[in-house]
Amino acid sequence: MFLEQEHVQALKHGAGGAKEHPAGAKGGRRMSMFNWLLGLNAAYIVLLAAITILNWAGPDRFWAGALNFYLPQFIWAAPGLLLALAACRGAKILVWVPLLGVLWVLGPIMDWHWAPRKAWANSPQTLRVMTWNVKYGKRDLMPLVEELARSRPDIILFQDAVDAGDGPLSDYLAGWQMHNEGQYLVASRFPISDVEVHDLPYHERKGESFLRCRVQVGSRDISLYNVHFKTPRRGLNAFRKARRGAWYIPKAIDRFEANVDTRLRQAQAVSGYLAQEKGEVVVAGDFNSPDHSLVCETLRKAGLVDAFARGGRGYGYTYGHFLLKNKVPWLRASWMRIDHIMTTPGIKAQRCWVGTRRASDHRPVIADFFLSDSR
Repeated sequence: MFLEQEHVQALKHGAGGAKEHPAGAKGGRRMSMFNWLLGLNAAYIVLLAAITILNWAGPDRFWAGALNFYLPQFIWAAPGLLLALAACRGAKILVWVPLLGVLWVLGPIMDWHWAPRKAWANSPQTLRVMTWNVKYGKRDLMPLVEELARSRPDIILFQDAVDAGDGPLSDYLAGWQMHNEGQYLVASRFPISDVEVHDLPYHERKGESFLRCRVQVGSRDISLYNVHFKTPRRGLNAFRKARRGAWYIPKAIDRFEANVDTRLRQAQAVSGYLAQEKGEVVVAGDFNSPDHSLVCETLRKAGLVDAFARGGRGYGYTYGHFLLKNKVPWLRASWMRIDHIMTTPGIKAQRCWVGTRRASDHRPVIADFFLSDSR
């Protein structure tokens, strides 16, 4: 009898132990998930830090960094959103880490700006400048003319505008000062003089150039540089060919790096001309490079300031809205800011924004400038 009771108690004790075992296993799984999420979050933050450091140092110093700034930077927010969802299920204490990472992407990595609006007591003269790679003749001209009527610029610098001065656009610009040279068109409400075309360095046989001229605004002569740096298209397409096999990747990297080097040497060539200028300068056009690239840094070292960085709000993206039109027709979002207006410090940006996506592969960039000592 005593042995039977002892056996029953042993069975109860064993049953109780069996009930406690799953709880211990569950706690172990939670700890394992926490450790995994902690490691993944740490890797995510390290990744964002690496991208930020590359952008600060000049991403085109390395081919991977240069390749990254032609990608939609929002993709780097996707891991953070997934990690935040995973943390909500398994480790809520970690959810703030990926969410801070997402904010990091939406802010510095995606190059968000919010410039204060500047008030001037003496109401100086203003100048509105527009730059636009219009891809003239490839799309309906009506959205282009509508944008001009809406923006009402004082000076226009177009790229990819071959023969635009003789086409229907000339009717809208009747009465303006206008000069059309190759792909470049400059139109101004002010007198244009000293038009020059200068060669740019290039790797391919086809020569490239930029247009320089001067406009007289009040008592001030301003030099205008209309530029279109080398497109990255061939360099990027080289990576598509790498799908044929891994053996092609080194060749794709070499071609892409040569493409990046061409743009940098073109920016350096323009900087050489800027060093000879005596007055104020506006350099505008399709740089095919974002603001944190070495191309823009080269021009900043020459004394220029980016109008959107000084007076823009939001992202100011100008390109990308037609790239996926065949694969994702409903997606019409721009994700690169590769078109710029840069000026010497005496021409101060009060406001800068981008225009329509309907007229071209590029959006126009429009900026209002103060000319405090013009008459």
